[in-house]
Amino acid sequence: MDDIAAVVSSGLCRSVSNLRTLSWRDQHKPLGVSYYTKYSSTDTLLTSVKSQKESSCPRHVMQTGGSSHYSLSQRLRLRKDMLHQRKRIVDISFMLGIAGITFVVLDTELRFSQTIMEDSPFSILLKVLTSASTFCLLLSIIAYHVTGLRLHMASAGFQGLLEDWRLVMTITKWVKLAFELLICVIHPLPFPAFSLPTMIVRDGPGGKQELHATLLPINCVLTILMFLRVYLLGRFVVVHSKLFLDTSVQSLGALSRVKINAQFVFRALMSTSPMVVLGSWMLGTFFINSWNLRVCELYTDPESDFITYGQSMWLTAVTFLTVGYGDLVPRSYCARVIASLTGMMGVGSMALTVAVLAKKLEQSRAERYVHTFVQQVNLDKKRRHAAADVVKHTFQIIRLRRAGKACNSKEMIRHRSRLIQSLRTMHEAQFLKTAQSEFTVGTVEVNTGVNAMQESVNTIQSEQKNLGQRVANLETLLLTMSRQCPRCVTYSNSVTPSLRDTQHPVIS
Repeated sequence: MDDIAAVVSSGLCRSVSNLRTLSWRDQHKPLGVSYYTKYSSTDTLLTSVKSQKESSCPRHVMQTGGSSHYSLSQRLRLRKDMLHQRKRIVDISFMLGIAGITFVVLDTELRFSQTIMEDSPFSILLKVLTSASTFCLLLSIIAYHVTGLRLHMASAGFQGLLEDWRLVMTITKWVKLAFELLICVIHPLPFPAFSLPTMIVRDGPGGKQELHATLLPINCVLTILMFLRVYLLGRFVVVHSKLFLDTSVQSLGALSRVKINAQFVFRALMSTSPMVVLGSWMLGTFFINSWNLRVCELYTDPESDFITYGQSMWLTAVTFLTVGYGDLVPRSYCARVIASLTGMMGVGSMALTVAVLAKKLEQSRAERYVHTFVQQVNLDKKRRHAAADVVKHTFQIIRLRRAGKACNSKEMIRHRSRLIQSLRTMHEAQFLKTAQSEFTVGTVEVNTGVNAMQESVNTIQSEQKNLGQRVANLETLLLTMSRQCPRCVTYSNSVTPSLRDTQHPVIS
């Protein structure tokens, strides 16, 4: 997005500078004479511009790789090519990451089932393939960042200088590159490595649990940490998203100062298909943590209860859902750490699920209007029926009193109770209707009312200005008339006192 903004702004600035540097002949050319060249296609235009640039560029600059700026069309085309190249690099890195994880899982499962041994040729071959895929993955990660750097340089207009990358490479980008390489370099070693001391809980005499020291192979820890490569799946989804590849979306983002990045794509996916995103996250967390829990238990204690994958899945499920029946308990510290992380992930996933369900179950503005209108119609009908019952029972009570019935008779008590119930029903219907009318007032209605009030204020202010202008015009007209008729003013001033004395004589 920032690259498009840089391209557009640089192109506009150069267009303005070219307009300012027009020659005297271009500014004062005779009518009917055109100095423009007609090209048959865009490729012909780009070829001509490139040849003119090469001819105008000094030879020593071209030989030493000097800096010469791209044109606007070339930079946009180069940016498009760079985006497709980066997309291919992400595909390759994703496949390499998944291949490495597959090799490790296959080797671990074959050794757990005692099909192969740790020092068997097939196990060594799988580990070598894992190391080779890791090395290629590191190269693809570096190529991804280099492509992003070239994309930023091309958008900024740099070309040819080897020192140009220092202008766009920041400390944040260095840290991201180092952190990503550190995550992707983690994989089990192809040769027997050292072990880490750890503790395991076992049942002692009398049913008491005791801590025993044991060793945890370093390859177990590296195998579990290798699943951090799953972040490549998120990058793969972002790069293949239509929002990320669409030029119109990028242009709108640049104009609106909105970054079209991974966060934007994730929020868009959560808005359009939240259940798919949350379901994928929960299933991925469930299966990965179940396998890692089983690996930890079997590496530290081969006689553990988690010898089957189903047992570890059950423990992961009850931990993820924060149920915790207690029938299965992890024994090793490694498995307990994974169980704790699973519980925290489950709490976060459940909170997101509840928020998404609450948003999906909430009525839209149009649905709320329709539902409120139907309820108000029903309440009006209920109030009218209650008012009719009030009138009916009032007349019945008057009739019974005229007939001489006592106040404590059955008929009088029945009609009086029904009259009180009808009055209560009528008041309740009126109260509920008023409450629903207030409930329908939302931010949109408040905004509409504020806009209408602002329009009324503007109208009153404009009318007040017009009235003031009219009063000013009237005063100007009176002053003009007084200047044009001074004798009339003098005569009127002399006549006015005599008229006053005539109309209102003073009584002595």
